Amino acid sequence: MNVDRLVVVVNPAAGGGRAGGVWERLLRDAPELAAARLVAAADVESCVSELDEQLAGDAEAVVAVGGDGTAHLVVNRLLETGTAGRVAFGLAPAGTGSDLARCLGLPRHPLDGWRRLRDAAPRRIDALEVTTDAGARRFVVNVASAGVSGAVDERVNAIAHRGRFTFQRETLAALWHYEPVPCRVHVDGEELYDGGFFVVAIANGRSFGRGMRIAPRASLDDGLADVVLIEPLPFWRVTLRMPRLLAGRHLGLDGVLFTRARTVRLEPRGAMPPFDVDGETLASGPATIRVLPGALRVLSSG
Repeated sequence: MNVDRLVVVVNPAAGGGRAGGVWERLLRDAPELAAARLVAAADVESCVSELDEQLAGDAEAVVAVGGDGTAHLVVNRLLETGTAGRVAFGLAPAGTGSDLARCLGLPRHPLDGWRRLRDAAPRRIDALEVTTDAGARRFVVNVASAGVSGAVDERVNAIAHRGRFTFQRETLAALWHYEPVPCRVHVDGEELYDGGFFVVAIANGRSFGRGMRIAPRASLDDGLADVVLIEPLPFWRVTLRMPRLLAGRHLGLDGVLFTRARTVRLEPRGAMPPFDVDGETLASGPATIRVLPGALRVLSSG
C-alpha cells in the first residue's frame, strides 16, 4: 500500500471518544501514517464533502478509524461515487459495536490492525442495497434489519458513553416495549412470511448488536444474503433464548425462519421502528433489499 495515497477517515466521537485516541496511538506507533491524507471533519456533511474530494483524486485505499457507523459512511460514499471498484476499503475498529470488524477478522489492537491492513491484498466482498419506496437508498456491508432492531439502534445511539453491556441491556428494554407490526416478507419473488415479527435480518455478515450472531452461516462473498426472521415470543422466552442468539445457536429453534436470497422485499402494514442499516437508522416503509455481488474491495484477513 502506498501510504501517501491512503485516505484515513477518523470519527473522534466513535466509541465514546476512543477513535481519536486510537488514531493518535497509531500515529505514534506507526509514524509512516503521517503521510496519509486525513479526513477528520467535525460534522457528517463536511466529512462527506472532504472524503468525496479525496475519492475523486488518485486515492488507492480509504481506512475508517471508528465503529460501524464510520464504516457505513465510508462504504456509502465509495458506492455512491462509483469509486468502490478502484479504491479499497479498510477498517481500524475503534467503536462500541464493531461487528463489521469481527466479520472481517480484524484484530482489536490498533497497531496489529494497521499492520494487517498495510500488508493485505484487497479482496472482493458483497454489499446490500436498501431502497425504500419513498426514494431513500442506503448501502450496507454487514446487516440490514427490520423490527425491534431499529428501536434498539435509537436507544443505543442516544447514549453518549456506551459500556460493554449497553447493546444487550437496550435490546431487552426495546423488546419489553416492542409491539410487532404486520409485514409481508418476500424472498426472490416468493412469499416467506406474512405477519408480525420481532426482527428480520438480511445479513451479509454474521453478527450485529455488538456480537449477537444473528446469521452465523453468512458469508461476505457468496452473492447471497442470509435471511433470519424471528417470530414474536413471550418476553420470558426471549430472555431465555438470548444466550443462544448471542452464540449463533438459534437457527433450528421453533419460531425462527432461515433462508438465503438475492432480493428481499418488505411491505409493512403499519408504522414500525426505523430500519437498522449497519447500526444506523433509515426511515421504515415498503423497501427492497438486494445483494450487490463483489461490489466492494476490502483490506482484511478473512
